[in-house]
Amino acid sequence: MKLADSLPLIEKLPQCKSSQEVGVAFADFVAPYGFMATACGESRDTPEGRRWEFFFNTWPAEWLLQYQKNDFVRHDLLPMVARFSAQTFTWLEALRGRTPTIKQREHHEWAKGIGIVDAIAVPIHYPGGDLGLCVSIANRPIDDTFERDALQMVSLFTYQRCRELGGQSETSFAPRLLTPREADCMRWVLKGKSDTDIGLILEISHTTVKFHIERIKKKLDVKTRTQAVATLVSLGYL
Repeated sequence: MKLADSLPLIEKLPQCKSSQEVGVAFADFVAPYGFMATACGESRDTPEGRRWEFFFNTWPAEWLLQYQKNDFVRHDLLPMVARFSAQTFTWLEALRGRTPTIKQREHHEWAKGIGIVDAIAVPIHYPGGDLGLCVSIANRPIDDTFERDALQMVSLFTYQRCRELGGQSETSFAPRLLTPREADCMRWVLKGKSDTDIGLILEISHTTVKFHIERIKKKLDVKTRTQAVATLVSLGYL
């Protein structure tokens, strides 16, 4: 991949009308070069802690399920290193010279087991600690300087287009898929709350919570609430 190879995608991005369209275009562009999945989002500090929101995420649902099940989100080196790095870097570079924790080793072994060899992270920092991040996951080492430059440039344009579109709040078709109450329920399911817990938080009965979740599962054509959460996260709804 060279800088010139990224120009068709950069020219196409203004035609994308949603963050999901941007994600599809970006994933289609990098796939022929051995990139298995992509994600783009941003994080900010909130009273409840640091919050991540995806503009898009093309990870397979089973990856997201494993991330949730094994709590890999808190142990993934890429977002951790990105918070303190102004430079584009790869996963292999982040691992180099670092003594991983037990959970980080577990995450590394899991990643290798599904064919992940490397990933490139392009951080975008804002005053106040807000962070944008675009990640492309590869089935091979990312060690070509020209390719890194091309990925950095196209990632920045991709992230900026998502920002121009208003991120997930305005461009995601989630509001047409989920009612506000259904979205509220799923956000708490994502945090591991039971129907009873969610009912107390939202001041509705636990049977009403279950009703909303069952409707969501039917809409998404999935069998479990865990699959529903994974699907919604992968599409950038949660």
